Order: sequence, then C-alpha cells, then structure tokens
Amino acid sequence: MIMNNDQQGTELDRILSETEILPSSGFTASVMEAVRREAAAPPAIPFPWKWALPGIIVAGAILGVVLIATIVQLSRGMPPTPASPAWNTALHSIEETTLRMGGPWVALALLVSIASMKLAALFVPRRT
Repeated sequence: MIMNNDQQGTELDRILSETEILPSSGFTASVMEAVRREAAAPPAIPFPWKWALPGIIVAGAILGVVLIATIVQLSRGMPPTPASPAWNTALHSIEETTLRMGGPWVALALLVSIASMKLAALFVPRRT
C-alpha cells in the first residue's frame, strides 16, 4: 500500500503518541553525575602569556631591525653584504638535507591537506 506524505506523517504521529518514551533506568543519574564531574573539574590551564610575550617582542624587534637595515642598505644603493662561508655551508647542508628527506613532497602534502580542510570548512554550517 502506497501512502502519500500526509498519510505517512499522521501514521508516524499515531505510532509515536501510542507509547510514552522514557529514558532507560539510570540515564538521568549518569547524566547528572557527568555534569557534577565536569563542574568539579579544575579550570583549563591558561596560556602563559607573561612568559611568552617577552620572546615574541624580542623576535619582532629583531625582525624589525633586520628589515629596516635591509631597506636602508638597498635605498643607499649598496649591494647586500655577502654571507660568511660558514653560513653558506650551513645553508647548503640544510638545502641538501631537505631535498634528500623529501621536503618538497612534505610541503606539497601540507598544502593539499590545508586546502582540503579549508574547502571542507566551506560546506560546514557555522554555529552561532
């Protein structure tokens, strides 16, 4: 027998209204116990900004000084100062290790992962 949507809706309402839906035994007690446990839990540990802030400020200041020095050097028409041979050797070693360990593939995998997460987030409704 085929029913239309109105008939299905009234049939479902009739079935649901016939029996009283009660939670299983102990459900209310277990929920209240979980609520009490959450209420008694200590608060989350806050991020230690007072310890991290000096390092962030120093790193920002160093970056600012380097950027300003580079801009001044380029505005005067001076060529950039060459790096010491030790720096060149260290940078070359880092570059070789990165290529040998698959650095470009790791970077590509990270970019694809981030892009897929951002794309998926476009389809998820935001809670307000």
